[in-house]
Amino acid sequence: MNEDSDAMQQSFIRLLQDLALTDVPPGTGQPAPAQNIDGVYRDDPAVAAWDTLDSEEFGVFASQMGLHNLPFQREPLLQPGELPAVQDRFHALLKRRLQTEIQRHPPLFPWETEITDYETESLGVLQMADMTEPSPVPVGASANRQRPVWLTQLQNLNLPVSLPETVLVQLLERCQEAVQSSLREGAKLVRVVESLFPDQSQSLNQLAGLVMVSPARSGGALASTAFQGSDFPTSYEAAVPAQQMVLSLLAAREIIGSLTLSLSASAPTLERQWLTAAGVLTLQAGYTFGQTPGRLQIQGTLPCGGRLSLKAGEAHASTQRTSPGGLSLELLDLPTSQTYSLEVELQIPDQNPLVFAIGLVDEPSLA
Repeated sequence: MNEDSDAMQQSFIRLLQDLALTDVPPGTGQPAPAQNIDGVYRDDPAVAAWDTLDSEEFGVFASQMGLHNLPFQREPLLQPGELPAVQDRFHALLKRRLQTEIQRHPPLFPWETEITDYETESLGVLQMADMTEPSPVPVGASANRQRPVWLTQLQNLNLPVSLPETVLVQLLERCQEAVQSSLREGAKLVRVVESLFPDQSQSLNQLAGLVMVSPARSGGALASTAFQGSDFPTSYEAAVPAQQMVLSLLAAREIIGSLTLSLSASAPTLERQWLTAAGVLTLQAGYTFGQTPGRLQIQGTLPCGGRLSLKAGEAHASTQRTSPGGLSLELLDLPTSQTYSLEVELQIPDQNPLVFAIGLVDEPSLA
């Protein structure tokens, strides 16, 4: 019986050698002691080779591990209750292979087509998992986004209902672009609002004509009476699309008017105030019509440190200060019937400058 056991052991060792699972030198008769750390034989040089095995080689190994292929199939190799060492090794290598494949090709949810980083959700889960030490990073990227300092002025627009800040931000950005263009007023209004209402150009043009013929300071009355037979909603969100268009066009008209400083021979100077989150910004613009060279002067009173920049084609002038107070700059020999850009920048982090348009209107002589 001992001879049969030795023969079975030698046959089993030769099988393992053929499968490259052990480093037993030929003829030794006993396998080299393997060190099992965390279920993986790390000192076995064949373990590294298994990292490159494909699924077919795994299948070959599994099939060759079947005891029905061994000549000693009728004789039990181990006593009941003992766990075969080769089974431990196979499970460890299979686990390692699966971990490697998952790292190389992470699984996807049924609704995903590519790997997505759920940063916001992961931050929330981490913070809930450790309530004693909450994460210093706020949940949600929008928590760090500051409210535009220029929006305070837009809270006083002459409208029956207030517009959401997201709409006001977009209108302000588009209005700053529109005031620098040479488009007519109606076209400017449509250009500003069309991004809010895509594929509604015809409706916007019709409503823009209605807005333009209304008195400048009757926006609330126009919005309330523009749709006879229907009550005007109490909020922008509750309004129907046509009503939202009217509200947006009225807001764009007022914003463009506030951002435009038109100077002429009959009105060579102009003052404009803009309420910011830091305080009141005051601008005074003047042009010496009928003199050579013509001089454009800008004086500003800033609520905090900031910069004034005047751009007129190739000409450019800029001035700044680090504390609240006045600034002034000028450019000479500027042609009339042109529009020039004035940027106001406050020393507040993560804030874009506010851009005004200064138009020099060349009025015809009355002589």
